[in-house]
Amino acid sequence: MQGIIYDATKIKVCKAFYEICDYAELSVSWADELWKNILTYPQVYEELVYYIEHHTFLDKLKVGSYSLCDLYVWQMSRYNLIKDTGKNPRTCNKEKMVMQAFASMIELLTDPEKYEKRLEYGQGMDEK
Repeated sequence: MQGIIYDATKIKVCKAFYEICDYAELSVSWADELWKNILTYPQVYEELVYYIEHHTFLDKLKVGSYSLCDLYVWQMSRYNLIKDTGKNPRTCNKEKMVMQAFASMIELLTDPEKYEKRLEYGQGMDEK
């Protein structure tokens, strides 16, 4: 009988992902939905693995002219505008912005035309 080779990479990535979401105070149901969507897009999964390992974006994936870094900056700008706090205060949970950037990338991949317009015109991606 041959030995069984077990690759626990996805389990480790999943655990790290949920730890980030927990730290970011994102609901489990929100995290579950994002995790399911990340697994649907291998290029987004690759970006997540890179983020977990390096705590920065790979930025290999682009939809139109938007990368994860662009979406992160967009999330930060929205946060600063909504909270009216100026530039990136300590109270801003940057991990939450990162996870929201991943969610925005999924939305861009799902319907690029619709979400690129929202980014260009400043309408929030959570507004429908």
